[in-house]
Amino acid sequence: MELQGKIVAVLPEQRGNSSKGEWVKNVFVIEWQENGYAQKLCLEVMGADKFEKMKKAVVVGYDVQVRFNVTSREYNGRWYTTANCFYCTNIGAVNNQPQQAQQQQQRIPSPAPQTQIPQDGTHVDDDNLPF
Repeated sequence: MELQGKIVAVLPEQRGNSSKGEWVKNVFVIEWQENGYAQKLCLEVMGADKFEKMKKAVVVGYDVQVRFNVTSREYNGRWYTTANCFYCTNIGAVNNQPQQAQQQQQRIPSPAPQTQIPQDGTHVDDDNLPF
C-alpha cells in the first residue's frame, strides 16, 4: 500500500530481546486528508538498518510518501493489526523547515515591557485600574 501525508509524531525508539535476538522498532504517525476528514496511521519500522535508510525523511512536519504492508495476527483470542513501513521519502522541498520547528519559533514570547519604580518608594498610578 502507498500513502502521501504529513508526519505528525515520531515516537521514541523501542528495543528488546527475543528468542531470535535483539530487535529495534521505530514508530511514527502520518496524517492525510480523505473525504474532508483527517486520517492518521501509526507505522512501524522493524530493524535499525531499515530505519537508518529512511530516517532523514521521518521528521515531524515533513510531507512524505510511504509504502507499507498491513498484517494481522491472533494472540490469545484477540487480533492485532500492524502497518509495517518499508519505504519513506520526503516529497516536499528539501530546504523546507519542518512545521513543528516553525511553530516553535512563532511561539517564542516577546519580552514583557519593563516598568520603572521610583527610588523614593512612591508609585504614580497612571493606568486608573482599581488594583
